[in-house]
Amino acid sequence: MKKSRVFLLVAVIFMLIVFYVVYDMSTKTKFPKGRPGAETEKNKSVKDSVEQQNPMEIEIRR
Repeated sequence: MKKSRVFLLVAVIFMLIVFYVVYDMSTKTKFPKGRPGAETEKNKSVKDSVEQQNPMEIEIRR
């Protein structure tokens, strides 16, 4: 009986640590598309090059 209580205590402590780490990571991480001005020069150049072409001439690559 004592071994099962020790196992449950260790399992609860482990789960609390895991939940804390996940919560901490989620609060420090932001979705990059959510920020205004998140476009980089590379994204702008790709976007401009696609917009300049005729949409009927753009070939879909698989």
